[in-house]
Amino acid sequence: MAQKIVWEVPEKLYRELIWAQQELEYPNMIDFIGQAVQRRLAEIKYEAWQRDLRQLQKQIHASGGFGLGETKEEVITNLRKIRKQIFEEEYADLYR
Repeated sequence: MAQKIVWEVPEKLYRELIWAQQELEYPNMIDFIGQAVQRRLAEIKYEAWQRDLRQLQKQIHASGGFGLGETKEEVITNLRKIRKQIFEEEYADLYR
């Protein structure tokens, strides 16, 4: 179901919208504005996602991180230990 929005814009913006619609060869103003709004909403969602990710990273850092190590080599070593532990606990008996 479609909803109706009535939007009054300044004359200058209206002229710019008409120009852009014609320049980009959109069949009508509704399609042009609809796509522009959808694009902007996608940008806003992405910005919110990035903000939330940064906040999560700060929380992880403030709580001491994942405890995997500081350097790349330490992280890899610790992940290998964890992988080996999981294998031993969950799958080793399947291969013996």
